[in-house]
Amino acid sequence: MGKLKDLIESIQDVPSWKDVVTELKKVDTLLTEISRTNSSLSESTLENIGNNAFRVASRYGQSAANYLSGVREAYLAGFDNADEIAELSLAAQNAGGITAELADQLIYATDQAYRMSGSVSELTKVLDGMNYISGQNAFTMADLAEGMAALAPTASSFGIDAEETAAALGTMITATHQSGSEAADALRTVLLHIRQIADETEDIDGEGLAKYEAACSALNVKLKEIKNGILTLRDPMKVLPELAAAYNRLSDNDPRRTNLLDSVGSSAGEQLDAFLRQWSTYETLLQQYAHGTGSMAEASEKTVNSWEGSLNRLSNTWASTIGNFTDSDAIAAAVNSLNSLLSIVNNITGKLGSFANIGLGAGLFLGFKNIGKRRMSIRIS
Repeated sequence: MGKLKDLIESIQDVPSWKDVVTELKKVDTLLTEISRTNSSLSESTLENIGNNAFRVASRYGQSAANYLSGVREAYLAGFDNADEIAELSLAAQNAGGITAELADQLIYATDQAYRMSGSVSELTKVLDGMNYISGQNAFTMADLAEGMAALAPTASSFGIDAEETAAALGTMITATHQSGSEAADALRTVLLHIRQIADETEDIDGEGLAKYEAACSALNVKLKEIKNGILTLRDPMKVLPELAAAYNRLSDNDPRRTNLLDSVGSSAGEQLDAFLRQWSTYETLLQQYAHGTGSMAEASEKTVNSWEGSLNRLSNTWASTIGNFTDSDAIAAAVNSLNSLLSIVNNITGKLGSFANIGLGAGLFLGFKNIGKRRMSIRIS
């Protein structure tokens, strides 16, 4: 009975003709918006984007309209390869269970911060690593993506690689049990102190920076070094492991520990304490990140093969099929005929129940395919 129930529910979820026409209208509207967003697109390029929309979306168990929305947003963000960026966004959404908005924020911020120039291969490496460590640890891809989107610009400006940023964020989230944005704020405070940068919005002033440097010096950790005869600030990811090692050798009541935490303020001090205590987690995450190749595609496939993904693929097949009618009058005739037939079906199935739905539903599938088979070409396998 369980399988039969699933079958009945799946058939009930099959998109109606009204849904298909609505989807086609969305696709047409989005293509128009895309052409307005990028006036340099030729008609053939725009046509190719539209023709490929159902195929690409079905590959990820998503709707064509969702994919084209991503293309539009990517063009607005300045990507020349907007179709590829939109497809990458779909993969990230599937793998991490994150929203389109968050996936786009992550991709755009990472691309800009690390000057990847829209390289899908480079962006995929970052997303693979993030997806893998989130799957291996007690934090979600959503939290990590939220933190990465917020912190990447600052981290990159301080010479911190994408993998180091992701691992540090994962460590802070694990240590403090905070959200991604809160972890990003905490790490930003730590980094600003190491780089000796005052920031009014973070309540970081010159006096606090001096206290922090003195507290680090008391632990034999230097924030500055001589390079080519010039006194320069050190790389934060070289300072932090030294600071963590020295900090974790101290007893809980050692005044040097207290001085370090007090120098960044009470709230930030608690976050810094948790972060330094969990430094071994950072080292583990960094190692795990390196093994993430292909993890996003693997995780994405699970969503594609889910009920929702399968139904989206079916919807794309129907929409693509209807969209391939060469005669608009044929579309109107088919829809009108179906609307009349559905009225009859509704009256009948109201009396016969679910089993009638199955038989009639199957008949509708076969009947419509036979009506239009000379005018249709199915592009989705």
